[in-house]
Amino acid sequence: MRAAALCAAVVTVGALLIPAGPARAADAPVKLEAESLLPAVSATAPVEAQPDCCGVTWSGGRQLWFRAARAGDTVTVTLPAVAPGQYDLGGVLTRAADYGTLRFAVDGVAVGQLFDGYAPSVQRTGAVPLGSVALTAGTHRFTVTVTGRAPASSGFFAGLDTITLQRVGALPAVTTTTYETVAETPSRGALTRVYDPGVGESSAWYFNDHTIVRHQGTGVWHAFGITHAEPGAPLQETMFGHATAPSPTGPWTKQPPALVASPAAGEQWIWAPHVVHDNGVYYMFYAAGNPDHTRYRMHLATSTDLVTWTRSPANPLFTDGWEARDPMVTRVGDQWVMYYTATTAPGGGNHIVGYRTSTDLRTWSARGTAFTSPFTGQAAGQTESPFVVRRGEWWYLFVCCDGADYGAAYRRTAVYRSRDPLRFDGAERVAVLDAHAAEVVVDGSAWYLSHAGWGMGGLWLAPLQWTSGVVARGRVVSTGFLRADIRTWPSARIASLAVDPGGDGAYRPALDSSFRGTGPYLAVGGFGVTDAAGAPARIDVSADGSRINLAGIPFGDEPVTADWLLTVAPRWTGPALQSDVVWSVRGPTTAGVWEVAFNVDGALPMVGDPSVEARPTGDVSGMPPWSMLSADGLSVVSSHRWASAWRGDNIWYDAGHAGAAWQPLWRSGGTAWAPGQYPGGTWRFAASGVRRDVAFAGTVQAQINATP
Repeated sequence: MRAAALCAAVVTVGALLIPAGPARAADAPVKLEAESLLPAVSATAPVEAQPDCCGVTWSGGRQLWFRAARAGDTVTVTLPAVAPGQYDLGGVLTRAADYGTLRFAVDGVAVGQLFDGYAPSVQRTGAVPLGSVALTAGTHRFTVTVTGRAPASSGFFAGLDTITLQRVGALPAVTTTTYETVAETPSRGALTRVYDPGVGESSAWYFNDHTIVRHQGTGVWHAFGITHAEPGAPLQETMFGHATAPSPTGPWTKQPPALVASPAAGEQWIWAPHVVHDNGVYYMFYAAGNPDHTRYRMHLATSTDLVTWTRSPANPLFTDGWEARDPMVTRVGDQWVMYYTATTAPGGGNHIVGYRTSTDLRTWSARGTAFTSPFTGQAAGQTESPFVVRRGEWWYLFVCCDGADYGAAYRRTAVYRSRDPLRFDGAERVAVLDAHAAEVVVDGSAWYLSHAGWGMGGLWLAPLQWTSGVVARGRVVSTGFLRADIRTWPSARIASLAVDPGGDGAYRPALDSSFRGTGPYLAVGGFGVTDAAGAPARIDVSADGSRINLAGIPFGDEPVTADWLLTVAPRWTGPALQSDVVWSVRGPTTAGVWEVAFNVDGALPMVGDPSVEARPTGDVSGMPPWSMLSADGLSVVSSHRWASAWRGDNIWYDAGHAGAAWQPLWRSGGTAWAPGQYPGGTWRFAASGVRRDVAFAGTVQAQINATP
């Protein structure tokens, strides 16, 4: 649909028919000769009105010519007063062989995208979108910043012929509030070795994945764990060591093995026992390994005294892979939940914390997923040894091993916090503790964190302290049509977006953080989020709160940052949230770049595009005009401004989380990413009260591509 046709279009929003696009003759665009705005308020390099030259004829016979000498040079002019409202800004600019890249701002806060001023010869552009901005009564300041130059350019000049202001909506009523979330976070005290399994042996032994449990009658503490002579030999681990003590801190006394693998029972090796007590019986859950790593068996043995164990006739309770193992069982409401490590598919994939539920500790449900690591593989990953505990209204997931390098991550246990014990995807990581195969042990008011593993010399224990502290900072931006939680620390993302197409503040969830959250990310050295967005170096907020620019967002240890501008951009159809990303690369990345992406994390049941309402998980080459989250009575459109990113390779759909990752750069095997600045793309999120509202999506797409 062409922009000129918008005045005839009608969009259904709830029960209302609202004209789409500009609706009044009074809203004719205001066209300004850029050179007429001189003299400049300020400039760091010469600026003048340049007459026609070089074979180019400018409007009015002149242009505003900024003879910048370096990246960082700026010129600021005054925009005349216009009727208050929401405006789309456009411009006609100049490109030439000695021109730089530009970024624009109004009243000190960025608008729109990066503009590349390079061309082999002097050229006058057509209309270029410069961004969306709310303008109150009075004058406003318009700033042009030269951010750099294309590799082929020989200079940093800039030229503006005209600036156009197109009123597209009333002045938005935006409420922006900052928040700081304080919560309990765990920290680990000094480790003390409490048990050495090598005592009485001729060589050193290790104690690995383990469980520590107190006998309900005698009060004696029992520790059970994988044990074997050093060095680590996982496929030879055929027995569970056993030790007893009067308290978790010891002294611990070595006992005969608690359980030895039985090939006749389908156990060629056994791993990671976990014990819970229920109604006078102790239940030991453990992984029974075999050469088919895609079908590991989850087994159960029971005991009444924690000494003599009997295998359950229900074995295997279930099978799963890759190497489904490390069970941990706890009570949640009226059911038991078993957490364990596995991969998204039995043959490998993303490492996950799976879960199953039971009412009798013998019969278990189908698998759900509590947490998904961005890292992929098979054996040994980032979701080992899951352990879940409750503190007040919050549940905490302890999971090893945090990081892409398994050797370096072996002693890194990440802690995530969620109000839902079955949903830790997108949860805030509140701590990383120095421990492997960590278990939380509670003895009265004392809390402990255990540690063990290959080469560790046995079982270690440390005090686990809980202290209140800041775990998140951000801003909540709201209108009657939307409410966005924009997280700024410790990571930059849209933590949630709720919408009401009717504008009455009766919000419904549209975006969440159930997987990656919504925002930019990098994949270096492999697919997936290898480098998530960190906290921005600077946050710029417009006076009315309608524009928030998160500048200098880091991505792991890569020499890459992003500026991410979020704008409340209403049309006559109701406010939308607009996202503009600009990437900056300072040097070579640590490995080939596989993805440069902007992820949308949906909260609705389905995600699709113009071709289909519900996409299965997978890649679709190129970038569609829009993707859509849909449910009964609701459509949430993510519309893309055509060619707003420097390239447009792919979109990856995640059906399980109703997500879509827009990927300007997508390259299996990775590619080099040259230093420079890159427009990362413009998207607009808008909602309709109609399921699969394709007509509305077309209107949003036309609006975001309209140029004043």
